[in-house]
Amino acid sequence: MHLRSYIFPCLIGSLVLVTYLYSYFFKESHFSVILDGRVVNFTGIEDFIPPFVNIVSDYFVATNYKIMSCGIRKSMSQLTINTMCLLKDEESFMEGNHHLNETWLSKRSCYNSPEFRKPTLELLEDTETVRFAFIRDPIERFVSLYLDKCQKEDSCWSCKSDMRCVVREIYNGLKALQNHRDWKPIPTYMDLHSAPLSWNCNFDKDLAKWSLLMMGSDAEERKSSILQLGNILKRQGVSNDVLEKVQKESMAGETAHSTHKSSRRLDAERQVREDPVVRDYLHKIYFFDYLVFPFSRAPLDAKYQTDFWKIPENR
Repeated sequence: MHLRSYIFPCLIGSLVLVTYLYSYFFKESHFSVILDGRVVNFTGIEDFIPPFVNIVSDYFVATNYKIMSCGIRKSMSQLTINTMCLLKDEESFMEGNHHLNETWLSKRSCYNSPEFRKPTLELLEDTETVRFAFIRDPIERFVSLYLDKCQKEDSCWSCKSDMRCVVREIYNGLKALQNHRDWKPIPTYMDLHSAPLSWNCNFDKDLAKWSLLMMGSDAEERKSSILQLGNILKRQGVSNDVLEKVQKESMAGETAHSTHKSSRRLDAERQVREDPVVRDYLHKIYFFDYLVFPFSRAPLDAKYQTDFWKIPENR
């Protein structure tokens, strides 16, 4: 009888503990997205990676021109930082015979300048400050990441070239950051390179202030984005000589990280199109980038090209 008096409280305590742990580790997603000028609420709609978990803010600043940029990994980040280094100190860049398609291994003084990496409050509040960021179709961006980080660098955990393994590890890593954002865990190298575009540069707070330059693998898309950048620089008073250098070198050269002409790209793109496991993970990881940013949803499965999250009105 004495033993039985403890069984019921223990069962109740165990039930409460299990319920708490389940709700903590498998809590229902609840977030809002501004879509077409209105707030759309998502609650428990599949197990997507949510937008706007700000884990990295790679700002680059040219105070002299009131220009700041956001360097998004695997989205022309090398071109971004080289262009901003040029704008920050044109004389030093020219004298050093630097090129806009140089890699991260090239040493320049701008890297070590605090004012180059952190915009001042005055600059942020100045209505004349211009912000720009190159953005890239999320699935194209993943293919670039896979070719560069997994096949070339062998940096993708123990996955090697196993794309299913890669997308699973990316998903699990980002999910851990999402679930424990209050702990502010330190993102890994691969987290930073694979995180959704919306996880950069506090886009959740001021996305409307950014000029978004859509950079694709197609030469015409690249040319269009570079021309848009040229227009931004011209409005901010950048000289014709510098404008010509930016436009010429951006179109003519390739960095060592560039993969859009890689011989292995066709195989990777084919698997992305045809492998249902890979596609399922890619939709869960990057779907919200297709909503937050003005990308075509044509690369997605038919279901995801529709506004499937809408709840039918009660009749």
